[in-house]
Amino acid sequence: MRIAVMLSLAHFFAIGMLWPLMLPAAVKLAGSATLTLSLIFYLRHYALLRSPKSVMGLEFSDDMTCTLELRQGERIACTVLGSSVVTPYLTVLELKPHKLPEPLPPRVFPISPRRFSARSIVIMPDGVDMEKFRQLRVLLRWKWKDPG
Repeated sequence: MRIAVMLSLAHFFAIGMLWPLMLPAAVKLAGSATLTLSLIFYLRHYALLRSPKSVMGLEFSDDMTCTLELRQGERIACTVLGSSVVTPYLTVLELKPHKLPEPLPPRVFPISPRRFSARSIVIMPDGVDMEKFRQLRVLLRWKWKDPG
């Protein structure tokens, strides 16, 4: 639950920093509402794992493939990128899916979805079994190599 506390503190701090600014009250209210909605979205997705796109499981193979299992049941094969961060108190996996989504017509989505195909997963020690977390950190630090 550390991630929930950290997300909440960061959002409340941002809201607190918004109010002393010399802005109209409507802008402050709109900013506060936006930050509150952002907090709800990220808590639901990363801390409570209630979003259909929340990652519920990871599976690593010897051929440098990581398979994500989403809450909705979908499985996505990914490559772990070299920009991943591994520390004793936090692991951030940067993953790039092997199969990119089909691009939408330019009229509907003018920015290429390929640009946003990477995804991040934040893993904190209180969210998983300590021995599994240690094994994951050892695997990522010593065995996993960036294919690029």
